[in-house]
Amino acid sequence: SEGHRLRDGDVIALGELRLTFTDRREPEEEEEAPEGTRMFSVRELSDLKTEPVDQAALQRQNRVLRVLSGAAQQLLGHRPLPELFEQILNLLFEAVPAERGAILLREGEHLEIKASRSRKGGALTKISRSIAKKTVDECRALLIPNILEDASFRAQDSILTTGIRSAVTVPLWYSASGQKDAVIGLVYLDSFAGAHSFTEDDLQMVSALANVAAAKIENSRLLEESLEKRWMEADMKVAADIQRGLLPGAPAKVPGYGVAGINFPCRAIGGDYYDFALQGDRLLFALGDVSGKGTGAALLMAVLRAAVRAHWEDYGPAEAMARINRTICQNVPANKFITFFLGHLDPATGRVSYVNAGHNPPILARADGTCETLQDGGVVLGLFDSASYAEGIAELRPGDALV
Repeated sequence: SEGHRLRDGDVIALGELRLTFTDRREPEEEEEAPEGTRMFSVRELSDLKTEPVDQAALQRQNRVLRVLSGAAQQLLGHRPLPELFEQILNLLFEAVPAERGAILLREGEHLEIKASRSRKGGALTKISRSIAKKTVDECRALLIPNILEDASFRAQDSILTTGIRSAVTVPLWYSASGQKDAVIGLVYLDSFAGAHSFTEDDLQMVSALANVAAAKIENSRLLEESLEKRWMEADMKVAADIQRGLLPGAPAKVPGYGVAGINFPCRAIGGDYYDFALQGDRLLFALGDVSGKGTGAALLMAVLRAAVRAHWEDYGPAEAMARINRTICQNVPANKFITFFLGHLDPATGRVSYVNAGHNPPILARADGTCETLQDGGVVLGLFDSASYAEGIAELRPGDALV
């Protein structure tokens, strides 16, 4: 039979028995210089071998499993993200001999340091963008055993001036069902000690912890977003109830006239406003629209209502509009304005005195089918605090409608 020369690391399998050949002869050649940066597939690093080849591999695998088991227990309960980041750093420092560590997450197109720490105290203010970008963009773990001997990094002053000698980076990634792997950030660890370089065992340990951390971070973020959404929905419901209370609960009752008004905001709250009030025999009515939508418009709508209620009973439409405008100018941002219409009706005569501040002109539909528009007034509210307004006059006759 043919003979086969055994080499260091060869394995002979006899049933369940495995024999590993180790060549203990002194090497005839000098050791090779430390390797530069090596890149590893995070999927391969994540796969724990189910059939260890030798005792050393079994011990390494058992260590990884013990660390993962402890990490799973410590990260089991929900905690705020800042506390979670600190807990993950604790686990990383316990697992590998790093001197500094950081967790970075993607914020749009940028990477932002969410937590960082040194064993001697203090925090990292920045890390190498080239190292971080390579890790995240390619979803690969980087093992840099000796930066000074790595041609791709030793020429970068930004890295050398930090004094670091060895570094490990691992992407924080998770596999979404039916979708491409999602990279949400990275774990970064480094060391200043020239005598110690990170090893593949260190890299595998960090990768295993990073996989657990990525899933936990993403779940925590989704939970916090869900809770925040519920709180916002509850707040918006309260705001909508308050805003409905600012509008008339029922139209004013004016003998000989029908009065109606209703508002359907396109969101929970908005910037549309209408109002009625009886002052003696007069009917005061108003209609306004704040530019924009949502919460900001709703806040300005409340300011508008307060200004209207403060002035529309004591002054005629033109003077009341000028005073309302000055109040609005003092309370709205420069990029906001309000279109507004204010009218006073004398029911006995049908006379309507009004001012239109840039609003869509109300339509006076006559009983004979003809239409008129009420346009007299001035500029919208909120642009010029010294603006003046002209008063217009219209007359309602039997069968007419003002819309």
